[in-house]
Amino acid sequence: MRLFCLIFTFCLFSNSIVASNVDSLLNLLEEQKLTEVHKLYEIHFSLGEEYRSRKEENYELAEHHYLIALNIIEETGDNEKIAGCLYGIGYTHQRRNNYQEALVSFNKILELKDDEINNSKKPKAYSQISTIYQALGDYQRAFENQMKALLIYETNEDLLGIANSNYNLGTIFYYQSQYERSLEFYLKAKSIVDDLQNEKFNYSCSAALGSVHEKLKNNEESLRYNMLSLNLAEKQEYKTGIAYSKGNIAMNYLTQGDFSKAEKYLKESIVLKHELGDRYGTIGNGIDLSQLYIRWEKPKMAIPILEKALDLAINVESKNRQSDIYKSLSSVYDQLDQPVKSHFYMKEYVALKDSLLNEKTLEEMGQSQKRYEVQTKEHEIELLKKENQILGKDKEIQQLQIYIAFIVIIAFLFAGWWIRNRMKLQQKTNQLLEEKNEEIKVQNLELQSAQEQLINANTLLEENNLLLGEKNEEIKVTNKQLEHSNEDLQQFAYVASHDLKEPLRMINSYTKLIEKRYNHLLDDTGKEFMYFVINGVKRMETLLDDLLDFSKAGTQEAPKEAISIRSVMVLVEANLRHRFELLNAKMIVKNENFPSVRVHRTQLLQLLQNLVSNGVKFKGDQDPVVIVSSEKKENGYVISVKDNGIGISDENKKKVFEMFKRLHTRDEYEGTGIGLATCKRIVSSWGGDIWVESEVGQGSTFFFSIPNFVVQEEVQHLPNAVLN
Repeated sequence: MRLFCLIFTFCLFSNSIVASNVDSLLNLLEEQKLTEVHKLYEIHFSLGEEYRSRKEENYELAEHHYLIALNIIEETGDNEKIAGCLYGIGYTHQRRNNYQEALVSFNKILELKDDEINNSKKPKAYSQISTIYQALGDYQRAFENQMKALLIYETNEDLLGIANSNYNLGTIFYYQSQYERSLEFYLKAKSIVDDLQNEKFNYSCSAALGSVHEKLKNNEESLRYNMLSLNLAEKQEYKTGIAYSKGNIAMNYLTQGDFSKAEKYLKESIVLKHELGDRYGTIGNGIDLSQLYIRWEKPKMAIPILEKALDLAINVESKNRQSDIYKSLSSVYDQLDQPVKSHFYMKEYVALKDSLLNEKTLEEMGQSQKRYEVQTKEHEIELLKKENQILGKDKEIQQLQIYIAFIVIIAFLFAGWWIRNRMKLQQKTNQLLEEKNEEIKVQNLELQSAQEQLINANTLLEENNLLLGEKNEEIKVTNKQLEHSNEDLQQFAYVASHDLKEPLRMINSYTKLIEKRYNHLLDDTGKEFMYFVINGVKRMETLLDDLLDFSKAGTQEAPKEAISIRSVMVLVEANLRHRFELLNAKMIVKNENFPSVRVHRTQLLQLLQNLVSNGVKFKGDQDPVVIVSSEKKENGYVISVKDNGIGISDENKKKVFEMFKRLHTRDEYEGTGIGLATCKRIVSSWGGDIWVESEVGQGSTFFFSIPNFVVQEEVQHLPNAVLN
């Protein structure tokens, strides 16, 4: 009863109780003798807990008492209490953005033996380590540690822990712009928290759902969740929660274009986070405030805010925040018409963003999730084995139950069959009556409908004529916009690839000079590094050349004179002859039905050479054989390029024509992933289509169509040519 009264009083007067608890503990501390080790530990540890849980969140004092408690208890070897102190120290460091010190404390918990500490300590440590790596931008480590925490929580059937891990996984995907996956994890966490009726965690989930809905452009849903989170935080007098909720609400008003309200909420949030010493949160609000001033067309006001935020981000080593700031600075200087500075910060943003998010990181995260799923299945198998052992002891009882159940089921089936027949007979009678009534109703409705159709026909005809005129105007405007968009895209690709070649040539030249002059001074590792640099430059040159080809593909007007496809195949063979000899490859050109076409020779050569080169490159166990043929169709011609290579799976057939899409690593096959995208662009410019038919291990056949209006004449049938 006394405990109940204390809890009830705490809910009503939490401020006064926390203060009185601290005062009482400090008075006890003055009265204790230095020799009473365990009592001194309990007092200092309790003081750490009290300062950490107070609304003022005095983490420096909390850390001070945790450290004293740790020094006292370490000599006793009580690992359970040591783990509690280490967790408190790590938590206080984390809340003050001292991430490296926090990692040291949490990793010490993981080093303790499982049988000497409570089984809830290690998943909490994994979870906190995950949130630190997420803040530092190391998403792969963040994901791996959080999955370890989730597996332990599920094994222990700790619902609150499971909710916490799902929440943190949602946050990891949120900061990688994977908003749909982020929403899935946040909703899982919210569902568990609603069942547990945990108000503080309910605030966190509501705030997270507000943020992710804002990114998914669901502004009304986002504002609803953000207002809910603010009410929950104010009800709990949770200062940190109030600060973050106000920041999120500000972004909702920014989306609505209400700049004054957005500025008010953001400034209130920044003041609260500054008071709390939350440097990471202050940086985020600074970025949001700068975006507000950019949209408000007050870019000069954003510059000092972003520069201050950048200093803080560098200080706390938050790479993802640095990336956002570089992007915002680029936008500001672009708005101020200072292209040099804008370009500088955009380069910094791209370089840092590439290091934060790449295919390898996502692949490693996927592997972590697979390991988690395997471990979960193993845990379920162990439980099933135990259940089978128990069931085995009652085998005779189970058999008897099966016999009884079988008899009951037969009885029910017989009764159901009899009832079903009776019902079917009744249903048929009712159905006949309903059908007759429906026929009468339908005839009446048809008569009414015919009259209404005659009345509405003239009206619809007039409306359609008006709509047709409006649609024609819309189509003209849309076509004009598409022309401008294509011109801008072509110019961007050309400038990007062309301008990047100059610094790349300089890198290549100086790298070769270093290799030539100092190669004898390098050890094996240094020579290996030099090889990687030179190889990377070559791949970059190839990528830029391909990008330049892609920007030019399909942009020229069709020539008036036609060229023979067969003559272009001769050029293809000449260009690839060295490769044919190197790989012992063979190209067979079936010279039937090959037309002459009014297209640019260079584009046709590039198209056929890319397809033949791919057929040779992606070879299987046999020597490569590529067969090129043509078939006359009603609407034009279809050219096919068939190989006997490794083939393509069904799920990858559409991906092969996407920009930069590679189905294999560079160690397996060279290339940039642009060649087939360029082929598609060339064929589309003629009004044709390109597709592939393939089976894994059975080779591939690429087809492209040439419409009749591009064809000028057919070539006479000639003998097949075999090119080695």
